[in-house]
Amino acid sequence: MMGIGFFEFLTIAVIGLLVVGPEKLPGYIAQGIKMLRNLRDMANKARDEIVESAGIKDLDLKNLSKLDTTKLANSVFEDEKETKKEAPKKFDQDAT
Repeated sequence: MMGIGFFEFLTIAVIGLLVVGPEKLPGYIAQGIKMLRNLRDMANKARDEIVESAGIKDLDLKNLSKLDTTKLANSVFEDEKETKKEAPKKFDQDAT
């Protein structure tokens, strides 16, 4: 569970019990669980929106090192040749 061992979890629980007290601790635990669920849901939605907006279907996000970025860029742009021709023209060296 997130790299936390038994003794670390036990230490956190004892400190929480001493700081908050036995009456309020279950409420804080429930609130923390809800917050973690919301955070996980927001992260999943953000990942799904990024994958959808990039036009990537059935991408294994664990193997990103094997992803060919040129193929991904080519799939995003409609016309690769037109983009390559226009890119140098749009760059203005005197603008800086």
